[in-house]
Amino acid sequence: MAQFNLAFYCYPKKEAIDDFRKVGALISARAPEIKVSVLSTASVLTPLPTAALAMRPTLSIEMDRLKWLRPLRGTRLVHQHMGKIREFAVLEAAGLPVPKWVEIVPGTKLDPAVWGPYVVVKPSRGARGAFVRITKTGRVRYTDPVEYPEEHAGRRSPMLAQRYVHTGRWPKAYRVLTYLGRPLMSLQYEGRKDFTPLESPDGFRHGQGESIIASAKGCTVALAVDQDVLDLAVQTHAVFPTIPSLGVDILRDEATGNLQLIEINPSGNSWMLCGTTGREMQQQFGLNFYEQFGALDIIAKASIEAARRLAV
Repeated sequence: MAQFNLAFYCYPKKEAIDDFRKVGALISARAPEIKVSVLSTASVLTPLPTAALAMRPTLSIEMDRLKWLRPLRGTRLVHQHMGKIREFAVLEAAGLPVPKWVEIVPGTKLDPAVWGPYVVVKPSRGARGAFVRITKTGRVRYTDPVEYPEEHAGRRSPMLAQRYVHTGRWPKAYRVLTYLGRPLMSLQYEGRKDFTPLESPDGFRHGQGESIIASAKGCTVALAVDQDVLDLAVQTHAVFPTIPSLGVDILRDEATGNLQLIEINPSGNSWMLCGTTGREMQQQFGLNFYEQFGALDIIAKASIEAARRLAV
């Protein structure tokens, strides 16, 4: 007889619901004491068995946020929108490697002797590398939000300057998708090679259109199994134990080999096992995200452990 409830909340259009239906079947077969519910968040009119879930200790794992959801009992693991300023502050406080950064405010001036010849300027809230620019360190200045174009993220959130990490002639970056602290897939992006290569960290002075976004359109993608990258992703997720999944973005400094965290994507929009972006990427590059580490099996095991530990 069931002793615990485990409820997954998923928005169908993001397609993760199919993954969790499969995971639910695995959990039911392996842990009969856990009653699994995979619930659609497609409409607030969809009846949810909240009363039934209140009958036993419950763990709710919300892969997609529901502002109107108020479970009658149990622990909730929920994605968050926190912005890069809070992300970086929490990561630094935990002793994890983050490139030196600062919020650009009135009066901000950066010393090239401290920051290097170039820095990355980007919005504290943004997505997919939008509005990320490389800027000569001595030229970084505060811009009033109203002076940005209407579509620019700087109108709606503070801008940041961050130390540039040189990853090679073409930009490279890792993305590790984690679930409850376990890596599900790990990728390496390498920037498109029809752009001008960047021969050195100060090579931007040539001004020939070098790109710093490894995952920009036209990049190449491969599976990555670098153990230090996976270890850093695990350490990172441990800092955010109440967030179900993270898309951890990591750079490797070409000169030192050291890793640097640049993004954790805590809002839940980085579930790339399926969905349009994930499917197209797997098809284009001949990859299988599910098979890399056995993603569905990992999700099932981690969910069982979490339900037994956290359901109340």
